[in-house]
Amino acid sequence: MKDLSKIAGLGRPWARPTYALAGVVFLAAAAESSWIDQYAQESAAAANACGARQFDDCRTHLTRLHELLDGRADIVYRLAKVEAASGNNKAALDWLTIFSKSGLTFANLAVDPDFAAVRDNQAFRAAVARLDAARQPVTSSKPFVKLPEPDLVAEDIAYDAATRRFFVSSVRHGKIVAIDLQGHAVKGHAVKGHAANGGAADFVPEGQRDIWAMLALRADSKRRTLWATTAAMPEALAFTAAADGRSALLEYDLDSGKLLHRYDVKEPGKHALGDMTIGPAGDVYVSDGSGAVYHLDPARRGLELLVAPGTFRSPQTPALAPDGSRLFVPDYSRGIGILDLKTKSVKLLEHPPELSLAGIDGLYLAGASLIAIRNGTSPPRVIRISLDAGLTRALSWQTVEANWPGLGQPTHGVVTGRDFHFIANSGWDQLGEDGKLKPGAEFSAAEIRVMRIPD
Repeated sequence: MKDLSKIAGLGRPWARPTYALAGVVFLAAAAESSWIDQYAQESAAAANACGARQFDDCRTHLTRLHELLDGRADIVYRLAKVEAASGNNKAALDWLTIFSKSGLTFANLAVDPDFAAVRDNQAFRAAVARLDAARQPVTSSKPFVKLPEPDLVAEDIAYDAATRRFFVSSVRHGKIVAIDLQGHAVKGHAVKGHAANGGAADFVPEGQRDIWAMLALRADSKRRTLWATTAAMPEALAFTAAADGRSALLEYDLDSGKLLHRYDVKEPGKHALGDMTIGPAGDVYVSDGSGAVYHLDPARRGLELLVAPGTFRSPQTPALAPDGSRLFVPDYSRGIGILDLKTKSVKLLEHPPELSLAGIDGLYLAGASLIAIRNGTSPPRVIRISLDAGLTRALSWQTVEANWPGLGQPTHGVVTGRDFHFIANSGWDQLGEDGKLKPGAEFSAAEIRVMRIPD
């Protein structure tokens, strides 16, 4: 699920570069002063000090933010600016080199007056060239299916290998669309795509549909179950203030669409069960907008708190390691945490300093690679991260989708054998902060795209 809270600087516009807490282990129980509390404090302090051009204090607070936020690119850029303003040209260029290798393009170095003193430097010109290259269109995917209704605000996608059906959740209409590429099991709207005989229809029978926004989806083909999450949020047409902050995990019969079980979040406060994954034994792992992560044990049939708020600020799509021992949990504000399911400890994924990992919405493990869909960055993009054999460290990465017309705001995907299907042009970017259509905005149909996963 997209993080609905604003992240200052993310996707908008000499301390030693480090891996920013990479390798440091912290317990899942919230500390007396969590990194989230420190983030808020340091952000306010940095804004005051930098605004007053108190460069020493500005540098100190930005350096702390760089550590807390796992080397986030917007902080790297701000560090470059304060070093340039302080006359520390070498340090400024070092930071700019890191920033320019991130592939993020929210800043235009060539016209930023803070870098006037280094504009003729070879390292500066190289940084500008990297950013120019990062603005070029990149794609390795092909059109697969155009969704039938333009205002779905498509969020997640699941796949049932037994029937070769895809399922797409709609935030705006609070429903699940079933797409049959064979045209033999579902009747409804025509689907525009390579499968001309396909069809799409509402998965949940009329009268049984939940009125809240539909978010995460996962199909368990073996147990013939479709898991879904729903949350009362203003982006849904049927939203009511009385239900605001309520959320539940839903279990449907994969063949009939009948609701089998409903698991509401019992903990106090506002919740939005947004993203999830399932394990081979039927375990369900769900992230919550409150910062929590939940687990449903198929034997106990109850939604249990796995990680309390405080470890994550905005957890997104979890990805389960092949041996079932660890969960990769991206935090929209920060980076990717590796949750040890036995000890409940979390360790940030080690990565090169230029790889900024904030803004990840969808995360999927394919062999020794992570596929990350990022819609909290400029540009929105899909990247592929190559990991070491132990799946503990990022070795390299590459952008596989960015900057082409129609990508819009991608959200989630699903691994289907050697292919990866993902949602492009979801419609999220047409909605304002109040959940309503922006003035002058217009919905266009979301699209499922497909790419081959490299060996």
